[in-house]
Amino acid sequence: MIKDFIAVITGVVFLKIKDDKDSIIIENVTTLQVRNNGISSVFVNDFEIASKESFVIVPPDGTISKIDLNIRFDKTNEGVLQEFSSFTWNKKEIDIIYKKFIRCKN
Repeated sequence: MIKDFIAVITGVVFLKIKDDKDSIIIENVTTLQVRNNGISSVFVNDFEIASKESFVIVPPDGTISKIDLNIRFDKTNEGVLQEFSSFTWNKKEIDIIYKKFIRCKN
């Protein structure tokens, strides 16, 4: 007799955010990193991340976390961003890269 079993796998997820977001909730996270790819600073849960910097919010230490992210882009360089509006690079963009446990029932 074969019984149902639950397999737990780790999945890697990539999110790209280009606007302010309130309360992005991510559960079962084992590691999470935020990377600022734009030219404007961004505030993630009140931590400032400058252009081309990255920040690890959940280190890969074996724990499982529930994360609530609040993302705000810096408004002080709006005039500077207007000058660069004709260029194709990203003015406001962050990548959120995380691993999470995914439960699959067979």
